[in-house]
Amino acid sequence: MMSKYKLYMGSWCFAFGFPTPASLETVVKVLSAFGFDGIALGAGFSSHAAPEQFPTKESRTALVDMISSHNLEIAGYAPDPYCMPWATGPEEVLKEYKAYFESCLKMAHDVGAPVIRVDPGSFGPLARDADYDVVWDRVVTTFKQQSKMAADLGMGLRWEVETGQVFVKPSEVVKLIEEVDEDNFMLDYDCGHAQAVSVLAHNQVQPLEKCDEGQVGFIKMLNGKIGSVGINDCDNTTVMNEFATHLGLGKGVLDYDLIIPALIESGYKGPWWAVDAIPMSPDVWTDAWNGREQLSALLDKYL
Repeated sequence: MMSKYKLYMGSWCFAFGFPTPASLETVVKVLSAFGFDGIALGAGFSSHAAPEQFPTKESRTALVDMISSHNLEIAGYAPDPYCMPWATGPEEVLKEYKAYFESCLKMAHDVGAPVIRVDPGSFGPLARDADYDVVWDRVVTTFKQQSKMAADLGMGLRWEVETGQVFVKPSEVVKLIEEVDEDNFMLDYDCGHAQAVSVLAHNQVQPLEKCDEGQVGFIKMLNGKIGSVGINDCDNTTVMNEFATHLGLGKGVLDYDLIIPALIESGYKGPWWAVDAIPMSPDVWTDAWNGREQLSALLDKYL
């Protein structure tokens, strides 16, 4: 009998808080030993799987073979989210970013990733002299182009809203997805970031916008628009005022007996669910071990 869900972690979860980040091979071995089903590969952060590290088809096949030899699947691929300020930068930066994305998309396709992540690149909030409409149109147009490129390869495109970005109000998130209007373009719902968006109103330009029901209210706004899910905890603080804390499950204030059913009710079908604990310390090892057990119990309860 097939499981109703599969659990994974992003390789970047193990990139912070160490004198030397854990190697990709180490992360693969640990996730396999802990009983995870998959791994998402990241080109940014620790550069675990950047295109230039695996420049040939043969090297990418060897990477897939290494991962599959440890009984893991590749659940997704994430380019460097803040490598270039393409949303607000000059045209030459946008052109450079598009070339970078194409290289990452090819890498993701070559390793068999079902989805690839995108981000607006620029840090928010928008500068006072920025033209909101121009930046908005650039992001929508670029995401739409990228969605079509991914669809041509049979892949999904996932935007993970973080409050370090330029469009972070709940209504902006919904509107952006609707204006991109591509079937394969959906939100990567990260519970820590969602807490910052819907409850903390972190990094928002006035007037602040919060959801009356917190994350549950935000999830209701996103009905049918969630294509990936990352589960972590949050203590209603931020890391360096850039984005919300990503604690191990049970270490913050989030109520998963409300959030998990709301995500399912919103139409999220899975099968992939991420343990997305990024404590920025060696605690990530125990958070990974405990998180798999805790998330499994929650999904067994509600799916």
